[in-house]
Amino acid sequence: MPSSRPVRKKYNIPLFIPHEGCGHDCVFCNQRKITGFQTSVTPERAREEISKILATIKNPDCDIEIAFFGGSFTGLDLGLQRRFFETAASFRDERIRGIRLSTRPDYINKKVLDQCEEFGVRTIELGVQSASDRVLELNRRGHTFERVKEASAMIKERGIDLGLQMMVGMYGSDRETDIYSCEKIIEQKPSCARIYPTLVLSGTQLESLCKNGEYAPLTLEEAIETSAEILSRFRENGISVIRVGLYPGEDLRSEGNIVAGPFHSAFGELVENRIYRNKIEAEIIKNGIRDQEYEICAPPSETSKIIGQRGCNREYFKEKYGVRLCLKPI
Repeated sequence: MPSSRPVRKKYNIPLFIPHEGCGHDCVFCNQRKITGFQTSVTPERAREEISKILATIKNPDCDIEIAFFGGSFTGLDLGLQRRFFETAASFRDERIRGIRLSTRPDYINKKVLDQCEEFGVRTIELGVQSASDRVLELNRRGHTFERVKEASAMIKERGIDLGLQMMVGMYGSDRETDIYSCEKIIEQKPSCARIYPTLVLSGTQLESLCKNGEYAPLTLEEAIETSAEILSRFRENGISVIRVGLYPGEDLRSEGNIVAGPFHSAFGELVENRIYRNKIEAEIIKNGIRDQEYEICAPPSETSKIIGQRGCNREYFKEKYGVRLCLKPI
């Protein structure tokens, strides 16, 4: 029988440390614009930010993690990492259940993981981006996919949850390569993943490549379709996808920051819509349904995904097949 105990609500307290730990210069990266933060975060400022966010979380029975995002956290000096961890640990009695962080695969080693284990880090997310060594080299990532595999294994051996992040539409990649990357990520058996479309940001080498005609970003339609396929495959393999699309912070959306690429503030929602559209269309074609009402039984929580943003799916089936979607709640 399913448990009658309520599911504890989860919260993240995100602390963005832009570019501080990373000595690389990937062609697509302008980390300060991606995170939306232009200044460094010190352990002292982190303490202030944690206190401020904690005060807004009124739920007394919840699961809160402090999340060090925005750069390559484990590339920081070990001493500075420790100071951040000590700051997080000082809140342990105030509903903080653990720590998660994001970093590069080549910034994982025994000393780093020893310290992560000491302070109860629960999840480490690695910026994989692509499983193609050719694409990684073209984008100046500074490591191969073999390093991703090694780092992933090391993290899981410590009993720390593994998260893997990938990008679609990178310089030198295509749909086939992106699907290949998805499958290689699945082989690492992460507990969670993120999917990001590649955007051309001002001040990056990718901007120059784009202007020179050496790189053409995905259209929004291409990015949605590829991301929908990848999201479906991750879910089919029991991998929780915790975000699809970059967080649309104010700095990212500021005029001139995004030069080109498939940016949409509701990108993840559009991808969810596309998954349902593809499933419904397959059924319509298989059963030869035309010019009639098509009833779909679904829970209320899925209704908006099926209908699509601003009714895009409903309109699509009406125009293409004469089919009128009719949703019946279950």
